[in-house]
This record gives sequence, structure tokens and C-alpha cells, in this order.
Amino acid sequence: MIRKDFIQRYFDELANVLAVVMNLKNNLKPVEAEAKISDFANDFLKISFEEILAIETDLIEFLKEEKAFTFDHFKILEDLLYHKYLLNPTDTYLKKNTLEVLNYVSKNDTNYSFERMSRLKELDSK
Repeated sequence: MIRKDFIQRYFDELANVLAVVMNLKNNLKPVEAEAKISDFANDFLKISFEEILAIETDLIEFLKEEKAFTFDHFKILEDLLYHKYLLNPTDTYLKKNTLEVLNYVSKNDTNYSFERMSRLKELDSK
């Protein structure tokens, strides 16, 4: 479980990483951008993207039960998956996982997120 005093640090670090990722993407360096996303997942979520994408059962339940994911973990994962999808928009399995996490967070978050709804709409329309 994430301790409350670290939650803000996680989200601050996530914002920094995503800024670097977007810069790398804009500079046509997708391999480096994916590496940054993967490193963050390994460091802060204690799971690799390879492991996440290899899950064949219900992703949400697996992460809750096997990796003790809290809602905060899913909010971080939501951003990471979405930005990883932006780097690989033809990966249908990644899109499925991204939508699954976006829908879960959307249904369970007490705060409305316009950005999240835009992401869901964007992915559902593709």
C-alpha cells in the first residue's frame, strides 16, 4: 500500500516523467520515451509493462489481488498506459488494457476528470 505522504511525490514524479516522455515523442525518440515509461512503472508500481501486458486474466483483479494495487496505483497506471498507447497506437492489446484501466478509474473515482473522459472517448472511437 502506498503511504499517504508518498502519494504527492508519486504524482509529481509522474508529471515530470510524462513531460520528458512527450518531449521525446515530439523529438521522434519513441524507444527512449517507452523506456522512461517502463522505468517509472518498475520503480513506482513495482511491475513491468511486460508483466502487465502478459496478464491473461482480468487485469484489474489480478493487480489488486496479486500486486496489492490501490486506487492510487491505478490512477498512475492510467496515465502510463495512455502515454504508452500514444507511442504504439496500433497495439490493440495495449489499447484494450488502457481502456480497461480508464474505465475502472472512471467508475470508481469520486472526482470527475474531463481529461479522462476525453481519453475514453478518443480510444472508444478508434
